[in-house]
Amino acid sequence: MARRQVPIDWADFEMAFVSRSDEWGSYLDLRTGKVRFVPSSSFGLGDDALSEEEVLSEEAIDTGLAEGWLLPIEPVDSSEEYDWIAHFARTIDDPRLRELLEVALDGRGAFRRFKDVLARWPKERERWFAFHDECLRNAMLDWLTEHEIEPTTAPPPRRTG
Repeated sequence: MARRQVPIDWADFEMAFVSRSDEWGSYLDLRTGKVRFVPSSSFGLGDDALSEEEVLSEEAIDTGLAEGWLLPIEPVDSSEEYDWIAHFARTIDDPRLRELLEVALDGRGAFRRFKDVLARWPKERERWFAFHDECLRNAMLDWLTEHEIEPTTAPPPRRTG
């Protein structure tokens, strides 16, 4: 099967990958490359942050899924993000910081503790953001490949750490 060429809106595509919310679902519109957001309840409809063009009705979702021009986007699973953090912690050269991060990663609240520890190490914090961006980009590109989509727009430049 030939890969579908789609002009991806990378900013919204990334938002769909990192936003875990019970209030919204996200879909990729293969006709336009736009991410379409769907409120899970009528409470989301009052949100002025999204234009009417970005929000889909249930009928439009059913039609888009049936006709194959709409694909649901699931955000990156928190266990996958935890794996990224654990991998990053193992790359730390400073034994003191590596130990602090290993302790931070144990148990509930690991994400917050990890960020709190890194806040005191600005160079490693910047390196973390670059590492996270690369992991996220790879996850998005893998998703596109899995769905046989070839982006016709380039992703934004990578951060350097």
